[in-house]
This record gives sequence, structure tokens and C-alpha cells, in this order.
Amino acid sequence: MAGKSALIAGLTEDVTAFIERQQELMFNERDFQMQLAVALRACGHYDDVDVEYFIPNALATSRGYEWSSDLRLDLVVRVGEEYAVVELKYPTRRIVTDIERFNTVLPGVEIVKNHGAQDIVSYNFWKDVRRIEIIRELFPGHVAGGVAVMLTNDTYYTRGPRAGSICDAFSTAGGREHVHGPMEWARPTSTTKGLPPFTLAGDYSVTWHDTTIDNHQFHYTLIIISKYSNLNDSK
Repeated sequence: MAGKSALIAGLTEDVTAFIERQQELMFNERDFQMQLAVALRACGHYDDVDVEYFIPNALATSRGYEWSSDLRLDLVVRVGEEYAVVELKYPTRRIVTDIERFNTVLPGVEIVKNHGAQDIVSYNFWKDVRRIEIIRELFPGHVAGGVAVMLTNDTYYTRGPRAGSICDAFSTAGGREHVHGPMEWARPTSTTKGLPPFTLAGDYSVTWHDTTIDNHQFHYTLIIISKYSNLNDSK
């Protein structure tokens, strides 16, 4: 894991291990967030693990944060005086299966819902990368960087949008390289309203990995944002 701090390298390994070992379907992104937080706390590698870590908008805009909302970071871990950020995306296709509750089988339960708006999800994934860059710039010497994670059973994200789509710049297609600089919609539409263009400081690539959760195929990618290198070093 050359190019990363020990904290970022260890965090990448711990997040990957959590995903690879996950045996039960997670209901939604909040479930993913909380289960990962519990796992990171339990592994003993961190002095602290926080969820919904708040940064006021006024501070973030001083470093080029383009959005009107405050930053509420999914997870922040700390080792000593060094911090790292984890941002999560969990866009899914519908899964209906049997579950057991109180020693009783409940048949045909919708565990995972169908999420559309893949163009906006893709935008928000790269926005997560930019958010971590901004946090790193705001707190130099304290924040090592972070990891932006997408876990999905929707193959749209692994293959990317159709050629000529308005969201070409925000594609998460596997094998994509040198994602850097201005990130803009191909043309304005009603979908893009309130979703401003932004610029990535780092240079990133996208690599997808397969995993199975409760006999269902999932895919995940991790984008590593590190203060030690502008180049993404994929798992």
C-alpha cells in the first residue's frame, strides 16, 4: 500500500475485510454505516470511531466546498492525533427473501429496496471523494485522508452509463482511470439543478471487486484519498 499513511492502509484493509466477511444483507445505507462503525470499534485498531461527524458549511466553503449543506461525514476514525474519513454509498436493486425473526421464518420480505437515480448516485459518489479532499485540506497535519466506498448489487455502476449520457463525467465504470480535475454534467437538465460541478484535486481510478452476501452477488469499490499521493492506489 505504498503512498498511504499507516492509518489509511489499515483502514482500507479493515473496510475491505468487513465487506468480504459480511454474511447478512444490510437494509439500507444507515444499516451499512452502523454495522461498519461497530466492526471498526470492535477490531481494536482505533482510539475512536465517530458517526455523522459534523463540519459547519461556513468552514468548508472556505476551501471550495460547492454545496449549501453542512458536512456530516459518515465515519471518522482516529489513531493518536491522526484522523481518517470513510464515506459510504449503498445503492441497491430490490431483494426479496425469507428472514428469521424471534425463531420464526418470515417469507417473502423485501430486505433491500430498489434505488433509481443512478446518475445522481454516481455524482454523489464523486462528491464524497471531493468532500474528503476538502476535509484533508481544512485540517492539514491532522487528517490523513480517507476512503470513499460504494457497495452495490446494481451492475449499472460497474459498467457505467451509456455513451453520451449527461453523467459521463461521473461514471463509476470499472477500469476507469485518471479521474481528475473538473467534474461537470454534459448539459444542464432538471436533474442537474442544485448539483453544481466541482473539481477533484487528486487523480483516481476505479476497480471493482465481487463479493457474496447471503447468496446474493454484490460489487464494491474503494477510492483512497491520501495526503501522501495524488494517485489512487486501489486494492
